[in-house]
Amino acid sequence: MKSTLNFYQILLLSLMLLFSASASIQSQNKIKVACVGDSVTFGAGIQDPNENSYPAQLQQLLGSSYEVGNFGHSGATMLKNGHKPYWDKPEFNKSKDFAPNIVIIHLGLNDQGNNNWPKHKDEFEQDYLDMISVYKDLPSKPKVIICRMTPTFSGHHWFEEGMRESFKEIQSKIETIAGKASVDVIDLHEPLYRFPEYFPDNLHPTKEGAQIISNKVFSAITGDYGDLKLPLLYGENMVLQRNESISFNGTANYNDTVTVQFNQETKHVTADFNGGWKVDFPSMEAGGPYQLKFSTPTKSYDLEKVYIGEVWLASGQSNMDFMVRDMESVATVLKDSLNDQVFLFSMDGKTLSGEKFSEADLKNCNAADYFRSSGWTTSNTKDLEKFSAVAYAFAYSLQKKLNVPVGIICNAIGGSPAQSWISREAMEQKHETIDLLNDTRLNPMVDVWVADRIELNMEGHSKTKIRARHPYQPTILFDAGILPIKDYTIKGVIWYQGESNVDQIELHSKLFKMLVDDWRYHFQNENLPFYYVQLSSLNRSTWGSFRDSQRRLLNIANTGMAVSYDVGNETDVHPIKKWIVGQRLSKIALHNDYSFDIGYSGPLLDFVNVMGNTLEIHFKHGEGLKALNNSFVQDIFIASSDKKFVPAQTKIVNGTLQVWSPKIENPRYVKYGYTPFSDGNLVNGYGLPASTFSNSTE
Repeated sequence: MKSTLNFYQILLLSLMLLFSASASIQSQNKIKVACVGDSVTFGAGIQDPNENSYPAQLQQLLGSSYEVGNFGHSGATMLKNGHKPYWDKPEFNKSKDFAPNIVIIHLGLNDQGNNNWPKHKDEFEQDYLDMISVYKDLPSKPKVIICRMTPTFSGHHWFEEGMRESFKEIQSKIETIAGKASVDVIDLHEPLYRFPEYFPDNLHPTKEGAQIISNKVFSAITGDYGDLKLPLLYGENMVLQRNESISFNGTANYNDTVTVQFNQETKHVTADFNGGWKVDFPSMEAGGPYQLKFSTPTKSYDLEKVYIGEVWLASGQSNMDFMVRDMESVATVLKDSLNDQVFLFSMDGKTLSGEKFSEADLKNCNAADYFRSSGWTTSNTKDLEKFSAVAYAFAYSLQKKLNVPVGIICNAIGGSPAQSWISREAMEQKHETIDLLNDTRLNPMVDVWVADRIELNMEGHSKTKIRARHPYQPTILFDAGILPIKDYTIKGVIWYQGESNVDQIELHSKLFKMLVDDWRYHFQNENLPFYYVQLSSLNRSTWGSFRDSQRRLLNIANTGMAVSYDVGNETDVHPIKKWIVGQRLSKIALHNDYSFDIGYSGPLLDFVNVMGNTLEIHFKHGEGLKALNNSFVQDIFIASSDKKFVPAQTKIVNGTLQVWSPKIENPRYVKYGYTPFSDGNLVNGYGLPASTFSNSTE
């Protein structure tokens, strides 16, 4: 019996053929994007990579007019002679058969291993150029874009065994390759480098990390960078540093023309492949207000009041964050010391408490969201009450002497240790600080209070799906608070910190030097002034020794130290005499940076002469040396070579201090102001107190 199709079956078959042809045509009209790479591209370690790998998330961003292919192969190398060459993998042929219009290459992470790089590194560049040529020569003639590698973090077991150096070499070669092959480069290192919490195994990103990759690739493909965006510190009442070249920068859509109008001058600049733009104006004398306008064809920002003057950054922990409203004589300050030529910019931590963090708190514990910024405000009563007392006293004192606008930025965080403020690139250079990076919560080098607070705040964190870092962990406050402002020209830094490193004196000295060098590098000023507060008096055992260690840090060029032990509190880590501290910092700046002939330092130990049974102590800044209240010098001790210190008798002769004790026949060492809560009373003719000091290195 012959089989026949009825009318409806014929109609259904015809429709199916029609839809199939239509789908084929639609597929042919789509822009095809081939994502070539290793396990990061594949989505290794990500739950459901078919939905959450970076190519999958890229497909969602690009939409139905694009077709994204994931051609990642775990472990693949760019090197043809590597242990697992991408060239030999089925994904390589599949990516070519895909007939792509765009090829995104992210390879190199597996080449950095000691099983590949040392022996074959000279082959990497040519192998990469060969792969680019293979894709460019496809019949589909795709646009090829290559990528700077995603980060490899210090917790990787090969990091200190050559991988750190290999990684840097490969990143550098990728830039060279891009130039030789005339292809664009997507930087996948930034900002992922600032989110180690998205790399649980130090190499593979989580879904959140993959989302950052997909966003960057999306922008590179489409040129869409969210239109005109300005840096954090740009806004009404902003203060720009006088007598320095003025640079404005930001992001915009690729190839958009950005117009900048300032001081009756107009300049145009084109946003580059990565959306970046920068334009320079000549330096200016102090003045204002000036109008400033940024615009693209579709968006603009108009600022009516921009000033030229002096810009300083105030940072550190709680004593810098200590508010005007809580200081001694606050009523007088808020009545008589308001100044409409001092402009405040506050960056406040969103999450800080003595309790377990909530899920809402944890969501703020990352480099992108930790700080809440105020914008620039004048120093009216409402805004000033919540601003840093030390920072305002400093800025107010500068303004009164200089008679120019002064901008002061404060981003201090209570309880924060020095390592939170240092960049990852700096911390990754030495084993001691790498150890801090890799063991951030129970490391014995971390002060007990800090470690305990981290544990308390992060209790139960691992049970949530939120990826977070504690604000006291290494590098996070640099990532969140310094990196976003590093391109803004500042005159210098004032710093009040150390309480959270006081139990690790030697380590703190190393961290402090590292921090100063690090900030000078990122602010692109190797002579950036850095003035800090020596810790006050407090009845805690290590504070005297710590103060002396801070004095020794004055051997770092272009630093200055304001002594504060005479305005401390025996039991309160937050003494309230903050105006005095801010004024002392301002004296250092006024002398060093603005050439005022004023006393700016108390007596500092210069050298010690042994005169029989007496030590003769010489000081820098010792002119007019005296003991307050015409009394004997207090809190001073001497010792022989056994370093068993006893109270000393004293006499001041021609600006030198003589010390002795009937109990010590052959004195060698002296200590002053070492009692944690010191009643030291040695000052110079300017009334500035002598620093805690000793000629003993113990």
